[in-house]
Amino acid sequence: MRVAVRLFAVLAFGLAAAAGATAPATSGGAMPGPLVRVCYNDQLGPPDGGHFSLQLMRAIVAAKPALRFELQPLPWVRCLILASRGEADAILGASFTPERALDLVYPRDAQGRPDDSRRLFGQGYRLLRRRGDAVDIDGQRFVELVGPIGVERGHSSASFARAGGADTDDNHPDVTAMLAKLRNGRLGGALVAEPQYASLRQQAGALDGLEAAPSVLQPRGYFLVFSASFAQREPILVEQLWNEAARQRETPHIRRETALQQGAALEGDLP
Repeated sequence: MRVAVRLFAVLAFGLAAAAGATAPATSGGAMPGPLVRVCYNDQLGPPDGGHFSLQLMRAIVAAKPALRFELQPLPWVRCLILASRGEADAILGASFTPERALDLVYPRDAQGRPDDSRRLFGQGYRLLRRRGDAVDIDGQRFVELVGPIGVERGHSSASFARAGGADTDDNHPDVTAMLAKLRNGRLGGALVAEPQYASLRQQAGALDGLEAAPSVLQPRGYFLVFSASFAQREPILVEQLWNEAARQRETPHIRRETALQQGAALEGDLP
């Protein structure tokens, strides 16, 4: 556990400075605000990168100048482990599963369900297949499927694939390796998030021999989720950050960036 704590501290990022926010005044012995350690999937790029979820997080930081934030890129499964142990305070962009909710705290509505109105963003998934294959999804289950569905390690899309009647395979180091396995016939299909699909379409050769099935999987909400220990220690702050996330999500800049990066035809096509 001590090793994990040291690992988390290696790349503390001064988000307030990157977002243009200033540190709170501490004259007269005033104590600095709480520290919020936020972990996120390192495949999204550096903390000051252009991914819309990182832009949204920086907007949240700028709106809360009295707080201190550390934004740490790590492999996704590592983020889940650290937050479940309380060694990270929050995760940027986690969808809901009952298993995750055993250790992580999501915003809830009056009925106790995940509160989609306070999500960070929503995104669907595309099913990639070899060109000419017939595998698709009818909204609930996979049809014409031969072989397992490839998913990224630790991603909740695996539970969706299993619910749709598929075996899953997450034994690959990255998306490039997963798509190579699909081309070689070792997978029946592969699930990728819509922003990732939009990015792959812009990369020469990334989708050679592959195509997306016609169906788009139902968009899911992705949240700023907190460790149980942090939520218990800072319940008011957690509520404030969820509300701020919902407010910033609807600002014109974030809506525009989300639409562009998800490949939407119109800004109004946000999920």
